[in-house]
Amino acid sequence: MFSWRNSVAFLVLCPLSIAALTSGPSFPTPVACPSSGTLVRSAGTGPAQLSPGENSYISTRASTVLPGAWNTYLKNVLSTSPTPNQAQAGIHNILTSQSARLPKLGIAVSGGSYRAALFGAGVLSSLDARNSTAAQKTGTGGLLQAASYLSGISGGSWLVTSLAQANFPTIADLTFPPAAQLNSGLGNAAFGGWLAQFDLTNPGPTANDTLAYVEAILAEIAPKFAAGFPVTITDVWGKAITRHFVNGTTPQDILAEGAHGAGILFSDIAKVPSFVAHEQPFPILIADSIPPRPNASETVPGETVPLTSELWEFNVFESGSFDPMLASFVPTSLLGSVNASKCVAGFDQAGYIAGISSDLFNEFNVSAAALLASPAGPIIELINATFGPQEVRLDSAAVPNPFKGINPNTFANTNEDFVTLVDGGSDGEQIPIQPLLVGARAVDTIIAIDASADTADNFANGTDFINSAKRAALFGSLYPFPTIPSTADIFVQQNLTRHPTFFGCNDSVETPMIIYIANGGPPADGAAPVTGTPRLQTTYTPEEVRAFIDQAFDIATQGIDGDASDWGTCLACGVVEKARARAGVPRLSVCSACLERYCWNG
Repeated sequence: MFSWRNSVAFLVLCPLSIAALTSGPSFPTPVACPSSGTLVRSAGTGPAQLSPGENSYISTRASTVLPGAWNTYLKNVLSTSPTPNQAQAGIHNILTSQSARLPKLGIAVSGGSYRAALFGAGVLSSLDARNSTAAQKTGTGGLLQAASYLSGISGGSWLVTSLAQANFPTIADLTFPPAAQLNSGLGNAAFGGWLAQFDLTNPGPTANDTLAYVEAILAEIAPKFAAGFPVTITDVWGKAITRHFVNGTTPQDILAEGAHGAGILFSDIAKVPSFVAHEQPFPILIADSIPPRPNASETVPGETVPLTSELWEFNVFESGSFDPMLASFVPTSLLGSVNASKCVAGFDQAGYIAGISSDLFNEFNVSAAALLASPAGPIIELINATFGPQEVRLDSAAVPNPFKGINPNTFANTNEDFVTLVDGGSDGEQIPIQPLLVGARAVDTIIAIDASADTADNFANGTDFINSAKRAALFGSLYPFPTIPSTADIFVQQNLTRHPTFFGCNDSVETPMIIYIANGGPPADGAAPVTGTPRLQTTYTPEEVRAFIDQAFDIATQGIDGDASDWGTCLACGVVEKARARAGVPRLSVCSACLERYCWNG
């Protein structure tokens, strides 16, 4: 994955001039502060309140876009159902009702590096109405368009970020854009695809190419340092991610100077045409906060962040945490600001935010020697050689703390100048379910995509799903979570990771239904597995990408034991179940049979 040691040696001997680098791409710059004189919004805890921007987006989407989206999905379900008359009777009244009675769907894409991005892409493709196979054969197409929220962690954040900022294309066009787009010369106005054939950190065929790549990245982050902000490994990582998952890079210029997403902000997704038209789900990325004094007793064995640390979310309008120890937000466009009298914009570079959500380098930091000897070591040495000593952790993101002095009795970072943020799965919960459990969002159905590597062969066994339940339980009724198995052994013994499984069928109507789709092994059709790749694999050929996404599609639509004849209908029954119960509509026989088959009942 990382082999920058020769580049480090060269740059240490021939250090770059910071002054020469400061003419690079976009960086945090001073802007006017809010006229209200307030930077921080208290979200409250009883119940929490959403931002005006999110409220407006979700309500407008619900009234103007979702009725048509649900109707399209319904048509796809009925056209592929083996029992269309029964299916229509079971779900028609819910999916053609007024917007207030429609299901409220969220989709959560787990972490797991490129494996998670690719697996998530395959599952989203199976839910996309624009995919003819999903629409006309499996009957699952349309749920992506009907979802209110789309959350991502780590590798899942790469997928969510690229999809949102690239104007919500199909997965096929996202991963392999049309040739005309690649040759358009539009720079940041065009998306060049994931370019998975180029390694994330060593894309060049020669050492000189890698050196030029390193120099270009250092040049791009230097203006941030010159503006008075610390730069860490997350800045380097974020620039590498940008070249693959943000507009502005093509196969022809990935190794050359170019736009490379400079100035594309996460908050600027609000200006993307499909977002302006309310046509895409509301995107959310997740990160973990490392407290100044972590409590090992609250940390899942093998993980690096306590479950009790606040979980940060980044959305288009705000960044912060709904967890009661903080329950505060600042505008995402003003990240990097620390008070309402001195504000900056440009801190929330889209690739940087995705880099925060996927920064796992802190796991190597068990000692200074171990960190420098790890794959992160060469990057740390480069940062030190180029920018000199800094008074922040270099293995994590250093975000100026806008919440300093807030909630001194509960917020662990209340006295810190910087909040240290890392991969959102560093506490052991790789699936970004929690933001979809926030009461004010009123999500009643969640499709949880789990591409964790819990087993020796890099498949999921339910461990991260269990950790999500454990964390939710720490907060009582704040984050209602359905009943799930308590051990990974149960998941494996009952094959719950080898086929889609519904959780929450017998819980209260206030508890969401979670439709769990895991990368738990090869598909039931006996095909050779291609989705069990290691986390540190950061290069895929175009053929491998296509095969991976195709197999993830198959896994997501295979039903139980490879019998997918009823999957489209049964998925619809699971999706409408909570809305049906809330509306007091009787459950008819076709859905009763489906829930009997797909629900986990303990």
